[in-house]
Amino acid sequence: MCRVPAMSDEKSLIGAYRRLWEGRAAAQQASSIPDIRSLAEDELADKMTHPRLRKSREAKFAEITARIRTSGLPDEDQDLLIRFYRSLMI
Repeated sequence: MCRVPAMSDEKSLIGAYRRLWEGRAAAQQASSIPDIRSLAEDELADKMTHPRLRKSREAKFAEITARIRTSGLPDEDQDLLIRFYRSLMI
């Protein structure tokens, strides 16, 4: 279960998530940690992909982590996002 971040971390996480997924309307509309958690769970479950082509949670986590690390986000935002996704893997 994902622990609830402090208020400043919550705003930072939402902002970082929106910047990471700029092309996704759902990400831009997310305004709370439960919204972000739901979207992130869908990403990790690879729900946007046809069922026969879906990857494992571990593979999706690796892809998302690589996307975060290669993004132009500041290191603090990258670390915050990776900690968030890692907390969903528990």
